[in-house]
Amino acid sequence: MTGSPSVFGSEMAKWKAEQASPWATLKYDLVRANLAKHLGASGGRVLDAGGGNGLDSILLARQGFTVDIVDTSPEMLAEAAANAAAANVAERVTVHQADVAESPALFGGQPFDVVLCHNVMQYVADLPAVLSGLAGLLKSGGVLSLVSVNRYSIPYKTLFFQDNLEQAIEQIGARSVKAYLFDVTMRCYAVEEARSLVEQAGLVVEADYGIRCVSDYWGDNEQKADPSVFAQVERLEAALTDKHPYKLLARFFQVLARQP
Repeated sequence: MTGSPSVFGSEMAKWKAEQASPWATLKYDLVRANLAKHLGASGGRVLDAGGGNGLDSILLARQGFTVDIVDTSPEMLAEAAANAAAANVAERVTVHQADVAESPALFGGQPFDVVLCHNVMQYVADLPAVLSGLAGLLKSGGVLSLVSVNRYSIPYKTLFFQDNLEQAIEQIGARSVKAYLFDVTMRCYAVEEARSLVEQAGLVVEADYGIRCVSDYWGDNEQKADPSVFAQVERLEAALTDKHPYKLLARFFQVLARQP
């Protein structure tokens, strides 16, 4: 992640609890499955920009990739190192305490095969500059995976989770919202805006996906905690992730782009 280290590190327990939930597991699984459609043979270098405790990239290390995780939070990075050790891939994972914007200075002249920028862009002040810097770290043919909160989901989230009709009405067209877990305001984007920013950074967009198209708006936590029920939700989400127009209202979007 990027931003004040204390903002994210102080909520480590809440973050880990969220990551262990069925809906977070679903999100990670969908993101990985979509990324796999755009990767070639296993192996190569991965930059996990704003990678937190490494759940997005440590699986790639287990598949043979060498991973560098950049994050501002020492607590997150310590957890990432522990997660890598637990997965027996510590020798393939290196952590760096720095802002994502510093990545070009950290790795200039050391191009990557894959750059992950997951749940970061909503916290970045100068997003075009950050995306340009990350694009410049990709090898020719390298892949960028960008994941962020979908701004079109904001009023739906308020309506279904908080049962607040008035606030949902006020949030139509909103671009900013308080983060659910962290004491920080997110600036949210729509997928077409993300695609445009990625193209402006010099990359070629190959596809975009919706992550959790319906699961954030359906049922309750008790239903979602039932493995047999949630298995059906997972099948539905996998079927919808690349389908227009369903993906446009997903809680998150994912953009996959390539360095020409």
